[in-house]
Amino acid sequence: YICALLLECDGAFLQKDIESLANANEHIMSARTVAFISLVWSENVRSYTSRSFNKPVWRNIFGNKDMQKAIVLAQLALYCAVLIPYFSDMIL
Repeated sequence: YICALLLECDGAFLQKDIESLANANEHIMSARTVAFISLVWSENVRSYTSRSFNKPVWRNIFGNKDMQKAIVLAQLALYCAVLIPYFSDMIL
């Protein structure tokens, strides 16, 4: 979240510095969206890396069809939440 704040809030990450920016609410909303996207992506990557303790990630990576469906649905939900106008403007 701090990286998203630094990127989207012109290098500011303290609340008093962000509040002094012009359009502070828009900067914070952009930073939250970036943090949300990175959270969903990292959780999807983590699901692949935590499948087994003794096998490498690339071994039988597409073997679990239900996990593939869950990853695809998570990505679709992410893009719907970010790109559909009502969700991206009012909720995120």
